[in-house]
Amino acid sequence: GVTKGLVAERLLSLMKQKGKLPDFVLCVGDDRSDEDMFEVITSAMAGPSLSPIAEVFACTVGQKPSKAKYYLDDTSEIIRMLQGLATASELAARNSISQLSFESL
Repeated sequence: GVTKGLVAERLLSLMKQKGKLPDFVLCVGDDRSDEDMFEVITSAMAGPSLSPIAEVFACTVGQKPSKAKYYLDDTSEIIRMLQGLATASELAARNSISQLSFESL
């Protein structure tokens, strides 16, 4: 009776209850059991469970019909995507620190 969609729904609900609306959601999956999760996070964009500025990415692995908006070919593409996100996050953090340092002068 537990699906990935129910788990995603529960996580979003718990975060909302704690007043912490997510502004970034990434779900990656490669089979039918992931489709409920993709549907939940996509429909959450229209509701109160996410920050108004939330970025939501549903990615299926392998070219096939899916409720996910994005496709990755294989696990090596997942790794490249995660490395790119890490790099972008590090650059954003450095820029924020630089901006704070500059403003304090």
